[in-house]
Amino acid sequence: MNKLSKQQNSVSTISTLANTTSKEISLYNAYVTDKRLKDFSTKEDLLLMNSLIVRWATYVGIETPEATEINMLANFIKEHFSTFNGYDIKECINLLANQTLDTDAEHYGKLSPIYVSKVLRAYQEHRNTIVFKVRDSIQKLKEAEIVPISDKERISNFKQLLAIAKKENLQGLTYIDAGDSLYNFIKFNKLMPITKDNIDQQLIDEAMEYGNKLYLADKKKKVTQTIIKNESFKKVANMQFEKLDIIRKYAREFVVNRFLLNLDLADILQKINMEMLKY
Repeated sequence: MNKLSKQQNSVSTISTLANTTSKEISLYNAYVTDKRLKDFSTKEDLLLMNSLIVRWATYVGIETPEATEINMLANFIKEHFSTFNGYDIKECINLLANQTLDTDAEHYGKLSPIYVSKVLRAYQEHRNTIVFKVRDSIQKLKEAEIVPISDKERISNFKQLLAIAKKENLQGLTYIDAGDSLYNFIKFNKLMPITKDNIDQQLIDEAMEYGNKLYLADKKKKVTQTIIKNESFKKVANMQFEKLDIIRKYAREFVVNRFLLNLDLADILQKINMEMLKY
């Protein structure tokens, strides 16, 4: 039986995925779970990096660098390939020694930063290809294992969602329509005048005004937080690029809450059927 490890989507055994080698699975597991070079800080980490650099020189048949050169290379690799882990360096060396890594890098008798960088970039492409392949296979396996929800269960879940939304509305709260579930339901079933063939311009204008008001409040809040925390204004700048999307999201929220305000919950719960949920 196919199984996926629950820890960070790690693959447990070779039988987990079809058309995937044990090497590919090991590389993916290391990518998901192993300590990144950027987090190397202990004496053991340093010894591991140094030993891998010595191994690299030995495997490609060149003289072992001096201690100062080893430290320099270790720092160079850690800085420029910070998302790698110990397994990556070890596997890169093995592929290089087996002449199966797609690179034309020449060492000319020395482990120079230029040579090391060229080799590791070639390995990075190799690793990315495998990670994407395994990740895609995992996703397909998960999708195949998903049991489709029954119509009866879907209707029941949506009725519960409506009841919760109406309850929050009655309490004077603004219902947050995550994923636009209720808005899409309202629009699909033409329960509010927001479609092209039946539109209430006043409602649309009110909704957009509401959206703009909340957008400005959010922006002001982010500016204040940025100043207090002495952070970059990048998030504030990003809000400007996303302005219309944010306003429209709040406008849809306005429409949903206006709908809930006038909703006869008991009546709609009696009427809901599967056809109404095919949006």
